[in-house]
Amino acid sequence: FHEKKRPYIILKWAQSSNGKIAAAIGERSYISNTYTNRLVHRWRSEEAAILVGTKTAIQDNPALTTRHWPGKNPVRLVIDMDLTLPLTLHLFDGTVKTIVFNLHQENAEHTIVYKKIDSKVNAVRQIIQLLYELRLQSVIIEGGAQLLQSFIDENMWDEARLITNRALAIPNGLNGPALQHQKKIQEENIQNDNIAYFINNNT
Repeated sequence: FHEKKRPYIILKWAQSSNGKIAAAIGERSYISNTYTNRLVHRWRSEEAAILVGTKTAIQDNPALTTRHWPGKNPVRLVIDMDLTLPLTLHLFDGTVKTIVFNLHQENAEHTIVYKKIDSKVNAVRQIIQLLYELRLQSVIIEGGAQLLQSFIDENMWDEARLITNRALAIPNGLNGPALQHQKKIQEENIQNDNIAYFINNNT
């Protein structure tokens, strides 16, 4: 945070044994098991913020809280360029500060903060800069695949945590992000889930 003037960035996603992150468009897939999900909630409690994209917000309706682990909820971040997400989503329930990155407005409504970004400037780098200005020292990015891939393509990540359910195959599903030629530093198994940890040495 102090040396690179940006938060520490963690990528996290779960995929099937054949590399699918979801079953189909508009359909939510439960990939990791209950024990792995508790670990994910512990990870959330350890970071300052958590980010998802528009598709993940609308399809999964995530709460992005630490409800399965004792600890502080991270600041919720969501990309909603055209402000199309319904306010009935868990993200807007008012229980946790939520920042909405968009193209239209910059204001605050109780716990919901709208941050405007420029459509002519790279969105990933703008978001990273805004997080630095907001003094958020770390962020865990939970999806979807397009958002995760955009950070990978910009080489804007420090650590990746890839959960693979070795007992699950999803035919005709949506491909997960492509994380190539990266060094695996650790892995562990929780029942059928394999968790691989990668560090980016090229930032």
